[in-house]
Amino acid sequence: MTPWRCGVVTSVLTLACASSQIPQALHGYAVVVEEKDQQSVELARALREQGIKVRPQVRGGSGPTAALIYFTFRYPSAGEATWFHLRLADTRSGVIVRASTIQLDSLTATPRARARAAVRALMAGDSAFSSP
Repeated sequence: MTPWRCGVVTSVLTLACASSQIPQALHGYAVVVEEKDQQSVELARALREQGIKVRPQVRGGSGPTAALIYFTFRYPSAGEATWFHLRLADTRSGVIVRASTIQLDSLTATPRARARAAVRALMAGDSAFSSP
C-alpha cells in the first residue's frame, strides 16, 4: 500500500472512531454555543474535544442544530448540593435532544473541570437524560 493510501485509510478510520463516540441522538447536529463567558468557552472546547461541531450562532439552512443551555440549581435549604445542568435543544422544534446533570463539588470547582464532567455525562449512554 502506498503512503498516500495508508493516510487516507487512517483518516477514515479515525473519523469513524470519533463519530462512534457521539450519541445517536446527536449524529449530524452542530451545537450553537455563544462563547461570551469563561464557562461557555470551556463548554464549547469540551464539546469540540468530543467530536461535536460547535458554531457561534444559528445559520439558516445549515442542517440540524442544537442550542446549548446551561444553568446551576440548588434547593433553598442550607447544605443542599448544587447541580450543573446542560441541555441541547433543537433550534427548529425546541425539543431537548440530549441533557445531563452533574453535582458540583471540589472536583468540578473550575469552569474547565465543570465543562469536561458535564460534557462527558452528556455523551454517556444512549438515553436522552443522564440525570442523578
